[in-house]
Amino acid sequence: MELALEFDFEQFENLVVMRLTGTPTADELGAGYAKIFEDERFIEGMHCIWDCSEIDLKRIPISEVRRLPAVLRQFMVRRGSDYKAAIVTSRGSDYQLLRIYLTILKLIGDIQFRLFRSVDKANRWINNVV
Repeated sequence: MELALEFDFEQFENLVVMRLTGTPTADELGAGYAKIFEDERFIEGMHCIWDCSEIDLKRIPISEVRRLPAVLRQFMVRRGSDYKAAIVTSRGSDYQLLRIYLTILKLIGDIQFRLFRSVDKANRWINNVV
């Protein structure tokens, strides 16, 4: 079975880049997210990029999107709170959906969320490069 969430650490940038694939459920994303904290490279407060470019958000039921904050909130103590979370999609229709979903995702906690159309632009925001 293919993982719904794959990740890489960018140690020198205090960053984890997560790539979503397939049509993930909230529980599958939670299981993939949990693996980040098991990795010795994880640092509390590490910034993150959620790269959603490979998934078609229209295929994910809104019920799964609504469940996501509750699933991810359980990691907040381990995760820390002083970090930026960038969400990336290159699809125009998915970008519009993510603008709506961002209201739901903000229920996870006090996180700086922003949407981007490229990983490069997200990375520049995280690193405060204009």
